[in-house]
Amino acid sequence: MRLNREDIFRKAFHDCMKEMYAKSQPSADYDQLLEDYKSGKIGKDERVYERYYLSWDEFLYIRDKYAEAYGMTKTWIPNIEVLEQYLIEGGTKDKYIPEQIDENGFKHPGYRGYEKVAPLKDQIREIMKDFDMSDCAQNVANEIYEKVMENIKNCKDFYRFDRERDDFDCNIALGASPTSNPKSVIEYWKSQGKNIVIEERNPLLFWEQDEYGEEFEEIMKDEYGDNWKEYWDQRWKKEVEEKEKEKAKRLEELYAKYGKPDS
Repeated sequence: MRLNREDIFRKAFHDCMKEMYAKSQPSADYDQLLEDYKSGKIGKDERVYERYYLSWDEFLYIRDKYAEAYGMTKTWIPNIEVLEQYLIEGGTKDKYIPEQIDENGFKHPGYRGYEKVAPLKDQIREIMKDFDMSDCAQNVANEIYEKVMENIKNCKDFYRFDRERDDFDCNIALGASPTSNPKSVIEYWKSQGKNIVIEERNPLLFWEQDEYGEEFEEIMKDEYGDNWKEYWDQRWKKEVEEKEKEKAKRLEELYAKYGKPDS
C-alpha cells in the first residue's frame, strides 16, 4: 500500500516521539503511554510530558533527524541566507582560465578557476566613483545597498516554502514531547517516592551514540582511552565558552548601534 503525504507525516511524528521518550530520563515507551491514555489509566488532564526529561540539544537532534529522514529538510531560509551572506561579505565566482603556453612551449589546457567577488556595498561604491566622489554619491551608494538588502529580507520573511517542515517542528514541540525542565521531572518522581538523577549528556556525542549503539563506549575507549569522557567534556566546555563569547560580542555590537535597553 502506498502512503500519502499525510500518512508519512503521521509516521514521522510517531517514530520521532517514540525515540524521544525512549531517550528521555527516565526512559518510557511512547506506545504504552498512548495505550494508557486511551484506556483512561492516564487522565486527560495529566501532563505526562513533565515526568520525562530530554535536554533541548537532544530534542533538536532527534527532531531534525526524523524530519530529514522523512524528506522534510529546510531549504528556503538556509539558501536565501547564503545569498545574504554573499552580498554582505562577498564571495567567489567561477572564472574560466584559458589555455596557456609557458616559456618552454608546453601547452596548458584551459580550466575552471575562481575569482573573488567584493561585497555588494563595495561594488556599488566603486560604480559611483566613476560619476562623483562627493559625500552625496557615497550616501546614494549606501542607500542603494540598504534598499537591495531590505528587499531580500522582505522576500525571505514573506515566502514560506518549508511549510511541511515548519508544521512538523510545531507538532513535535506542541505534541507532548518530553520536557527540557529537569526540575519538574525530579519533583514529580519525588512525589512518587523515587529519587532520580538527571544525567546531562554531551551533545557532541549524540551522533556517535546513535551510530554505534551498544558498542559506543567501547569504541570511545578504543579511540580516546579510558578518560574519553573527560576529553569530550572539555571539548563541549570549550565550545560553550566560545558560543558565550560570540553571543556577548553580538550583544555589544547591538548595544553600540542601538544603545542598551532602558538606558
